[in-house]
Amino acid sequence: MARKETFDVSNITHPGYILGLELKSRGLTQKVFAAQIAIQQSHLSEIIKGKRNITEQLAEKLEEALNIPAEQWRQMQAKYDYKLKAANMKDVEEREADALLAEYNRVYDLKTIFKSIGIAMKSASEKLRFCLDILRFGTPAVQLRQLKGCYHRSEKTGLDPRMIATWSVLAKYEAGRKPEPTAKFDKGKMDDLAMELRIIFNDNHNTINRVERTLDEYGIRFCIVPKVNHASVDGFSFFSNGVPSIVITKRYNRIDNMAFAVMHEVGHLKLHSSEDDEGKINLPITDAENIPSEEKEANEYAANALIPESEWKTLPAMPLNPIYIQRECTKWAKDNNINKWIVLGRVSHITGMYMFKPDASREIY
Repeated sequence: MARKETFDVSNITHPGYILGLELKSRGLTQKVFAAQIAIQQSHLSEIIKGKRNITEQLAEKLEEALNIPAEQWRQMQAKYDYKLKAANMKDVEEREADALLAEYNRVYDLKTIFKSIGIAMKSASEKLRFCLDILRFGTPAVQLRQLKGCYHRSEKTGLDPRMIATWSVLAKYEAGRKPEPTAKFDKGKMDDLAMELRIIFNDNHNTINRVERTLDEYGIRFCIVPKVNHASVDGFSFFSNGVPSIVITKRYNRIDNMAFAVMHEVGHLKLHSSEDDEGKINLPITDAENIPSEEKEANEYAANALIPESEWKTLPAMPLNPIYIQRECTKWAKDNNINKWIVLGRVSHITGMYMFKPDASREIY
């Protein structure tokens, strides 16, 4: 008996293509071979082009004519059918993933999220799995309801709610990558925390590391996540699984901005935030004349934590001359052991005067 030829059935190409190669290698034309196995030439042509499948009956004929086992042809056809079905299912899965991603994209700018995280994902299914498994997205409707947290942000610019929501996803993602704090959070100790932070900000030395270490000792995660376009956020606080986090953008590399942003969020953690609802400030943006009462309270807490009202009242009255104000405030700050830029930053906020001459000491060290 002649040896029956075999070839690799792992090839997922349609078996008709392989049949065409086999005929060509044997010098057989489609017309001659069609007549040999008693089928129409057009039928054979469609098989070779992958438009028709190799049936049980045809497999037997091919075995007889080519001495290649019928089982081999059946396996190749079954392999091809399986892969084709899987590909079709994958296509359906991709379309469904695309549709759901489009709904999430109404809430967040997914392109910015994926780019900022820096994980290469090509398929819609991969992106959706990342959203569901890593970012912990619920349904799009649930995500809209969960856009909560306590923010310190610009009152006039960069107020796109969708982009602020986008940044908040990045903030929660990065905070979630931090280890559990070494201590348990106690809302009643926030004033003690504020006093320690005040010393750190006035020193402005190894500031970021010291702030992170101190917040950890009070049961709070801390990290920095750069701002995204159209979202002028300075700080954000929230609870996740019972653990609070403070995230800042360092939108300005200034000690007074960082100090106020962090203290503002400490104020929120003391006064407003709750692990039950992850915060009480909703995302819809208000103008400067309609700042929510919670934001006003956090602003007041931050200002007084950095410079107690009893001390602030001792600042002498001055003419509205930026050179004079800067000189006198610098002297007053030194006499009271306060960072001069924290003083000048508060003056700027109150007066709207931002013409003070900067120097390197304003940067965060």
